[in-house]
Amino acid sequence: VLALLNNPSLQGDAKRTERHHRIRAVLDERFDWQESARGCLGRHWAQRTAAEQKEFVTLFAEFLERSYLDKFDIYYVNVETMEYQGEKIIDNYASVKTMINTKAKFHHPVEYRLEKSGSGDNWRIYDTVIEGVSMVKNYRDQFDEIIAKTSYAGLIREIKTRVGEKE
Repeated sequence: VLALLNNPSLQGDAKRTERHHRIRAVLDERFDWQESARGCLGRHWAQRTAAEQKEFVTLFAEFLERSYLDKFDIYYVNVETMEYQGEKIIDNYASVKTMINTKAKFHHPVEYRLEKSGSGDNWRIYDTVIEGVSMVKNYRDQFDEIIAKTSYAGLIREIKTRVGEKE
């Protein structure tokens, strides 16, 4: 992702869409959107039909894309280095810790939580923990609150609104 953000041929507003498509392709290779979405939906996942689960995974991935890709453009130009801090592997799960160091000399710990794929030859990220805050837990808490106040359908409406999708 850093290489794409720093690629001179992808700089500027005119190349924004192409840059974002390329970044999304990289993220699609490395993230397990279904496991992330399942974790974010928590106990509500099992109550959903297969079609609802599929819709939620698609919406959730689009929601994250819309929420974060513009922030990548702004934030990562200030990254000076990314340092590998270590890993821990237990069976089919792994944790990889890194430190993002900015040009302003700020240090941001980032942990990637991974699961080995069904075929066993690939590791995919299902959660990121940035400065001690789990993306999955954070969204699960938010989604639980929305569902409690409205319904699962209310959560879907909210996510669709945020991604700019019409019902």
